[in-house]
Amino acid sequence: MRIRNKLRDLQIVSTAKIFSVLGRFGYGRRLIEGAGRTRVGSVILGWLLGYRRSFGTLDEVKRAVKPYARGGHENPANVALHLELNRMARPSDYAAFYYLRDPLLCVKKIFDLGGNVGNLYYCYRDYLPLRKDVVWTVFDLPETISRGRTLASSRNVPNLQFTDDLQQASGADLFIASGSLQYFDRSLPELLESIGQRPRYILINRTPLIDGPDFAVVQDAGHIRVGCKLYNRSKLIAQFERLGYGVLGEWQAPELRLSVLDRPSSSVAAYAGLWLEYR
Repeated sequence: MRIRNKLRDLQIVSTAKIFSVLGRFGYGRRLIEGAGRTRVGSVILGWLLGYRRSFGTLDEVKRAVKPYARGGHENPANVALHLELNRMARPSDYAAFYYLRDPLLCVKKIFDLGGNVGNLYYCYRDYLPLRKDVVWTVFDLPETISRGRTLASSRNVPNLQFTDDLQQASGADLFIASGSLQYFDRSLPELLESIGQRPRYILINRTPLIDGPDFAVVQDAGHIRVGCKLYNRSKLIAQFERLGYGVLGEWQAPELRLSVLDRPSSSVAAYAGLWLEYR
């Protein structure tokens, strides 16, 4: 079984490389998407791409990629990589800084969704005027939380806390979802509906947004393969507006892009960022 999975994986990886190149050209996109619109073509594409095709939900992605996943978000190599990536601000962070600088003066409680081991806190404190009494709470997986607490203790950072309870977001002044929203099968407005006291400010960054219907794909980072959901931008904003939030800022995160191999026209050339405030 291991040999069979390894051979299948090699085939999928090789096919993905070919489709990635084809999808960059108009004729290639038309060929791939035209085939996908036929019953036989869809079946063939699905088999060739395996876990690299598009899916309806993250659960479908997880089942498809499980034999080839190489670990998930809690993989120590992934934790180390993202901590290194956030040693310095990236291009999309500067747009976030613009909207954060003034509100931060009155922000005492921050909730960081999928914040790993506190990467964003360690980065942002070097660029922004965080209050000395601010409490920055990171929501993540239990194994990641354990590493985050150990790191915070070694660096003597008492105002950085960790939780796996989303209800801890209740009463937060600022809710951050930076590079994390796409890993949840429920949109952020849906998650916020279950929270008692909703935040006044919301910062979304490094998130792949699309114009068509929501769907999910595998994000292949080499060392890990995880499910990633692409949310429709207009639908997401409309959900926020129904909760009473307005979009006051929007920007691109050019440091990140995502190829959709069987729907190349839906590929994301640059991730997105949003700044929202409760009206």
